[in-house]
Amino acid sequence: MDKGWWATMNGNVVACPICGESTQSRELTVRSGKSLRALHCATCNFDFFDADPTVGLAANKLDQTRLQAAGLDIPKMEEDFQNGMRQSMPLIKEYLDVSDQGKNALEIGCSWGYFLKSAMQAGAIPFGVELNSERARYVSEVLSIPCDESLNICESRGIKFKKIFLFYVLEYVPQPLRYLQRLIDLLEDDGRLIMVTPNLVDPLMDLWKNPGFTRFFYDELAINYFSPVAVRRLTDQLPATKCTIMTRQGYSFVNHISWHLTNAPRTTGVVGGDNYIQGIVATLKDEVSGMPQPTRGHELSRVASELAERLQAFDQSYRTFLEKQDLGNQIHVVVRRA
Repeated sequence: MDKGWWATMNGNVVACPICGESTQSRELTVRSGKSLRALHCATCNFDFFDADPTVGLAANKLDQTRLQAAGLDIPKMEEDFQNGMRQSMPLIKEYLDVSDQGKNALEIGCSWGYFLKSAMQAGAIPFGVELNSERARYVSEVLSIPCDESLNICESRGIKFKKIFLFYVLEYVPQPLRYLQRLIDLLEDDGRLIMVTPNLVDPLMDLWKNPGFTRFFYDELAINYFSPVAVRRLTDQLPATKCTIMTRQGYSFVNHISWHLTNAPRTTGVVGGDNYIQGIVATLKDEVSGMPQPTRGHELSRVASELAERLQAFDQSYRTFLEKQDLGNQIHVVVRRA
């Protein structure tokens, strides 16, 4: 990413929380419209705000800055929970298996507990940490899943975990290296810490150079913006661990075209991704149903089905190409205690 526009402000140099080297800074406008001082470490290719968002997160301000400030609707709790359950399924399939049944699994930043409920249904013994007291209470009282409002309380339980999950949480954590070491200490021998965080090197910003997305990308409560290089430099400092890092492209080609045409976001119901291709495929396959001319209807059905397959194939090829260049919008990280 070209960071030539970064310049040190007023001689106030802040050290990078990953490598400790000096950073450069500039004023930028975040998606809420506020002007904030952002910092950049060229060595790690890492952007951050020198701030602690804990109070805002605990006060339920995240949806206001992340969604409402960008003109997106804040979903009702029921809708948010159902969206979360659907999004949890691929994560459960990828990161939990038969060996996790009967084992402790912890999610940091568990929100309403949809992933934890899915993990419980898969046979794991779930625990949560959630700063927002309303959501933590829902997880504890309605879902009957132990949920603490701080990592300190969770640590006091004296429990070890086979899996610890952070889905779109690392970007909100001050002093990330110290925090991750605390989580490593909570793992069983050969346990795993699994994280997903946005990629600073995003195709919409760095390839498409979309001005609307550049204004949208930075949020005042998200203080860390990692590149794959930054994640590697961070996890390399965790002793007695082995780490796998990859990028995933959650957003479709259709999403990128939408940004290109409108310079604005659209509600997808999925964090870090969308279901636009699935919707297009369903539309194409249903459009000609019930047509009065069977022959013509059959032919159009064949064409629609083939078109749906071609669009799916192109979208998959597009995503795979970006991922091979480490340009997927998500960074997936698996840290194993060795």
